[in-house]
Amino acid sequence: MTTPRLLGAAGVCLGALAFGELTLGRSGPMGIFLAGALFAIGELWSRVLIRPAPPALLRLGLGATAGLIGLPLVALVLHLAGVPIRALSLTAGLAVLTAGLGGVALLRERSGAAVADPRFARTLAAVAIPGVVALVVGGAATFAYVRMPHPPEPGFTSVALGGWAAGIARPVTIPAGGLDVPIRVSSAGRPPAVEPLAVRIGDRPAGPPQPVEVAADSTRAVRVHVPAPPGAGLHRVEISLGAASTVFYARGRGAAPHGRACGAGPC
Repeated sequence: MTTPRLLGAAGVCLGALAFGELTLGRSGPMGIFLAGALFAIGELWSRVLIRPAPPALLRLGLGATAGLIGLPLVALVLHLAGVPIRALSLTAGLAVLTAGLGGVALLRERSGAAVADPRFARTLAAVAIPGVVALVVGGAATFAYVRMPHPPEPGFTSVALGGWAAGIARPVTIPAGGLDVPIRVSSAGRPPAVEPLAVRIGDRPAGPPQPVEVAADSTRAVRVHVPAPPGAGLHRVEISLGAASTVFYARGRGAAPHGRACGAGPC
């Protein structure tokens, strides 16, 4: 395939990607267009960097590899430029890369031809038109996407072991009177709420749930009383706050090895 036709194919694929992202979303056909654009970009890379042309099989492998490298390369440039990495901005970046590679490839191919050759002007026009169309469509789509209203990020409430309990690396020995375990409660993107705080030892609740106020966009420490497990074996202790929870394992004091008494920390 000649370089102008290759550029035209890449422009059609990139234009279809931009149009599909705005209308159809991420569907199966969009993956086909992306693969076609990356293959064309890889072939352009090989024409720019390798002269003379390698054998067909080697050229196919180099083109596929170079095309796959082009996508993270564009994403890196967008990140360094402070542009949000989205499907449309990636499409616009690929269009710019395609136009640049196509221009260099054509200059290399035409380096030995006379400047006054009328075919050279026609070739440049054939390359410039799809390149400009792809760039305009991709750029306009990117700016439109950035300015469109977007749904807010989903909120969350998380629970994690805090204080000394954050360093638990082995089962904790709980004395007969129970143990106060610190936890860290974080909330972001959710309104203030009152959530039930519950403790389960094994598959049984260790007591009735207690209401805990969770402020919006905050992090606070809460101390939870965990009663001694029933028996000296290993028990799973789950502390939950609403739908969020954290887990550690514990033993009763009678499980201390060789008669050694353990404190409140890991044993």
